[in-house]
Amino acid sequence: MRNLKTREAAERLGVSQTTVKRWASHYPSSFRKDPLGHYVFSQREFGLLEYIKSEIEGGRTLEQISLPEPPAPASAASPVAEPFSEGKRELLLRIFEVERSLEQKADEVVSAQVRQHRAELDELRRTLVQLAAAVETLESRAAAMTAAARSEELRLPSVQTPVQPASLPERKRKLFRTFF
Repeated sequence: MRNLKTREAAERLGVSQTTVKRWASHYPSSFRKDPLGHYVFSQREFGLLEYIKSEIEGGRTLEQISLPEPPAPASAASPVAEPFSEGKRELLLRIFEVERSLEQKADEVVSAQVRQHRAELDELRRTLVQLAAAVETLESRAAAMTAAARSEELRLPSVQTPVQPASLPERKRKLFRTFF
């Protein structure tokens, strides 16, 4: 099996690329990067990703998962010169720990925001249900009032317009006009 890029590994695992990157960055000593800083996964490293996925599906968090150590090669029996001094190694370990805790805090913040958004959406849904019920009540009242008005029209006797009396003499009309 050739080395896999992050996208290919994510597709085979059925997770997003971001998830694969997060898993790899959580265990920096187990996953290597190419010269451009991209993760490349060998068959052994892909097996570790599958192991991480199965553990997470089992309900464990990244902090609870410890990766199995690879068997030491036979040539590694002799001590190898350390590329970093102990002080630099300690500094790198602290940096990795700070990065890990920063990612954890970011995940917690995002989770809190998601919970808050869910609560707001639930509140909006309840308000929408209340408004829909109010509109339905108003529509039923309007329909009842319209029906009552129609039945009232049917019960009222028709009002006939009064018959105009014969025209008043000219003199009386002028008298009324002076008042009005």
